[in-house]
Amino acid sequence: MLNHLRTLRLATWLGWQLETNWANPWLFVLYMVVKPVCGSLMLVCMFYAARSATGGRVPAEFLPYLYVSNACFGLVGSVMFGLSYAVITDRERYRMMKYIYISPAHFQTYFLGRGLARASEGTVGGALNIAAGLLLFADLRAAMGGDGVAWGWLALFLLIGAAMLWAGGMILAGVCLNMSRNGMFLSEGIGGLVYLLSGVAFPLAILPEWVQAVSRALPTTYWLEGMRRALMGPVPADVPMLRGPLADWSNSELAVALVATTTALVVVAQFVWRWNERRAWRFGKLEENAGV
Repeated sequence: MLNHLRTLRLATWLGWQLETNWANPWLFVLYMVVKPVCGSLMLVCMFYAARSATGGRVPAEFLPYLYVSNACFGLVGSVMFGLSYAVITDRERYRMMKYIYISPAHFQTYFLGRGLARASEGTVGGALNIAAGLLLFADLRAAMGGDGVAWGWLALFLLIGAAMLWAGGMILAGVCLNMSRNGMFLSEGIGGLVYLLSGVAFPLAILPEWVQAVSRALPTTYWLEGMRRALMGPVPADVPMLRGPLADWSNSELAVALVATTTALVVVAQFVWRWNERRAWRFGKLEENAGV
């Protein structure tokens, strides 16, 4: 246990230093503000353009939905897809993957530490993103200031979501162990697919029925719905545009569905990771790089 904790602590510290590129902390905080806020502002501009083009038929409640969803999805990109990128950088750029593997450090615990570093970055970035939105947009302040933030549910969804993001990241990282430098494109492709199917930019009701069935099988769908509920409350009954198949679910039902899908994802992640780890070691993939 002490060895695992030591590996976790050092891997988290190393991951944070690599992600910040050993930059000045205040300079990196500025970067964490500018990057997510600029991405969210692009969606805000799209919202106002759509509302102007339709003569105001797009409800004002859609802006908080869009903004909060995008801010929360930043955690998915930071952790789930960041872990696969960690495989690429450690093997291709620093060429240290094989040394980490043969060291006394537990290989999976090492990636858990890297994931915690990415989660810290994503959490700070998401919080700053939402804070900037509250400062800039009255619609967002109204949506989050009605019933207040449900801190208990927020903590629960963040806790379960951490396990979900780590499991998803280990699946992608395991696959990338047996791929070359172009493995980073796998994460980008999966990221776009999850973004579409999880109801980030629009409610699930807009998707065809068979696609909605796929969406309901993803834990990210329940996690994002739970995060929106915790931050903004339930979907208003008088805004049919935002009422998808999960609109009438209670927070408890969302939490149960998230636990069930996350548990299944963790089981799959362990199988995928162990199989890919053994294969990568057997075929020398841990030290194979593109040489560029």
